[in-house]
Amino acid sequence: MRYALRTRQGILVAVGAAYIFVLAWFNRQPIPTTALLHESDNSLKLRTTGSSHLGTKNKNIHWLEPTQYLEASDTPGVINLDAGLLHIRLHTEFRTLQARQPLGGLLKVYRKPVQFVKGGVEDAWELLFVDRLPGPVKLTYLDRTRLRQPNGQHAPRRLAVLYYVADQETMAYATRIYDLESLHKAEYFDAAVKRVGPKWWEVGSDAEAAVQATRIATENRLCPDDESKLADSVFAGAYFRHCVGRAGLKLRSVDVGLPGAQDVIEFSLRGTTLLYSRLNDVVRFRVVELNLETGGRLTQTVGPDVSEYLRDTGRQTFLAQLYSTRPGSSMDVFLAHGSTTSDTFYFSFELLQNTTLAKRWIHEDVKRYRLPVHQQFSGLSRDELRLVNDPPLVDQVGLTSVFYFKATDIIVVVDTEWFRDHGSSNVTQLQRVRESRPPYISTLNSPVAVNMTLDESGALLAMSTVDDELFIFARAHVSSTMRILDYRRYFRTPRLMPWVATEPVSSVDSLDEGETDIFNWQLRLTWQPSNLLAVRWDDGLGSPDNPFPNTQRFIPRPHHQSTTTCLRFLHFDPLQVGAKGSDAVIRILALSSAGRLRMWELDSHEQSPHILWPFITEHWGLMFILAAVVSCCVYNERRWG
Repeated sequence: MRYALRTRQGILVAVGAAYIFVLAWFNRQPIPTTALLHESDNSLKLRTTGSSHLGTKNKNIHWLEPTQYLEASDTPGVINLDAGLLHIRLHTEFRTLQARQPLGGLLKVYRKPVQFVKGGVEDAWELLFVDRLPGPVKLTYLDRTRLRQPNGQHAPRRLAVLYYVADQETMAYATRIYDLESLHKAEYFDAAVKRVGPKWWEVGSDAEAAVQATRIATENRLCPDDESKLADSVFAGAYFRHCVGRAGLKLRSVDVGLPGAQDVIEFSLRGTTLLYSRLNDVVRFRVVELNLETGGRLTQTVGPDVSEYLRDTGRQTFLAQLYSTRPGSSMDVFLAHGSTTSDTFYFSFELLQNTTLAKRWIHEDVKRYRLPVHQQFSGLSRDELRLVNDPPLVDQVGLTSVFYFKATDIIVVVDTEWFRDHGSSNVTQLQRVRESRPPYISTLNSPVAVNMTLDESGALLAMSTVDDELFIFARAHVSSTMRILDYRRYFRTPRLMPWVATEPVSSVDSLDEGETDIFNWQLRLTWQPSNLLAVRWDDGLGSPDNPFPNTQRFIPRPHHQSTTTCLRFLHFDPLQVGAKGSDAVIRILALSSAGRLRMWELDSHEQSPHILWPFITEHWGLMFILAAVVSCCVYNERRWG
């Protein structure tokens, strides 16, 4: 009798376990997992800026960029392995000791060798220079399209930082533009080192050492050791503006003031053309052609007039410049905006074009969505309300622009192409628009993607989530250059420069609902941390704003922000990394808020070995109920036995 009782109890437990395993097996992710090649040691973390030096609305923004490209390479975007990587960190609100301007922006640039790609030891980040902006930072934009110029050279990458300065009752906006290709030795460096001595960066812990470090940074523009706790106080000095590190290197920059005093809500930079829009302006946006050599403005034009309901659109708007139909004499602008009328939130994107033949802006709707929100957004939760006002994730490379809209949970890609009929000299420029919903990136129908990046060819897309999971998408390219300009071949040879369209405006090619083609993104590889408990990759606070708490994890995270701050595809020359073949070796890097790196390869992959445990942690509520039911049945058998 006792043996039969134990057998029945064992069968109940086994059936429950088998039920969980079957559910986990059918719920497993069918996409292969990419291999994690490298992860920075905890000792290589950068010092975190003290919270007492940051404003209440401060945001930490990070970029990871190669220091230099190999221009002679046959493959687009191959980086110079010997030049290393740049880590750019920006604090949008940094407290200063200036009496009339207590807040400013603080930008730090670090560099690191990338010999660890070949299996070597990873070095620590080296501080190159620190730049303090005159006022708080409102918006930023990194232009890395790198289109080929008429002289055969690629356009430089530029980082634009928009800041504002309050003076009495007026507000002035300006943008500081950094040329990422212009890393050079500061002209004053050698003379300054000769004056203060070769060990200027060593800072003591007493008040006298702090005063000495502040004097050196202010008068000689030489930075103290960034790992020192006194460094923040030095950078906050009333007369501090700029300093360089031990290498004496810095980037060239120029400040350009924007006319007007209304609040700037959106802006973007492409080449030397700056687009920006102001709150409650009578025009949708304004265009400024810049002379970056002297910092002066050349010409200013305005966009189309706007109707009243479009004026206050919050932050769910974006302006992006596309490759112009006729470069130098026309402009193509991709516009996304959201607006609320009555109880519905409308979100749409459209193409605006200005040509020399038509003396006005030509408007063409591309897509439009609607979201019921009830009166005064009463139908939305707090997290959904933040989504409505969150700006989209955006990246532009070459002739491809990608946008991820959180409120609608879609990826929109815009490709600039050219079409010419055989035997005809007429060339039509196409703005090919494709949309897709990213699989596996939503939890409870709520998008959680916080980082996104394109590779140099526009064929690969990577996204990371608040849980530091990685998703890599790919799409096919049409090989015929008569139908589409292949991005990789375009970067490879000058003879495939874009054609000049004979038509005055671009055409829009957009698929209908439910249609797909080779230009849609397909999920190819995934990766997720092996430990889904409260152990974090990095204990520094991540910068992306994440409105979604991790309510589905068995053990809650200490905070609700992603530790991954940015992603970057890197193309390496196979000879430099010791790989076989002639194709570029592609790696993807993730950067944490404290400067730690993760690196994955795309050449090999495997099916994810994690099946049972991720399912249990994702569905811990179901597991609890099932365990309770089985326990009750086992207890009942034992009691009656």
